[in-house]
Amino acid sequence: MRLMDRLYRYLEYKSFSAYAFEHRCGLSNGYLGKQFRGKGNIGSGVLEKIKSHFPDLNIHWLVTGQGTMTTNLYATEDLKTSHHLSENGNNYLPIQVALIHSLQQQIQQLEQNIADKDAIIYLLNKTQPHE
Repeated sequence: MRLMDRLYRYLEYKSFSAYAFEHRCGLSNGYLGKQFRGKGNIGSGVLEKIKSHFPDLNIHWLVTGQGTMTTNLYATEDLKTSHHLSENGNNYLPIQVALIHSLQQQIQQLEQNIADKDAIIYLLNKTQPHE
């Protein structure tokens, strides 16, 4: 399996579209498709963007195919020292914090999608002649 195959496998696992992934990482539209069809590889700069926006993705697995797809959230210092993160008086385990963070990212992406669609609707309404 190639790097691009593994990346698409990760996107499927996360229920993330290629467009949303490209948008979040600041890549051009169609970048992944071009890389996939051209059997190209992703450069180190793009890998850095991926890692910063998708910290749960195991970059070693992405590049080599070895190990697990996602990082081991239980290996964090918080769990090793038996400390729990706290927010508004609630205690959360690191896995819960990661889930909350992931959901917050998905909410931001959905809000961005809504804003983009609102802009498209506005432009379409503006360019259509009124009856």
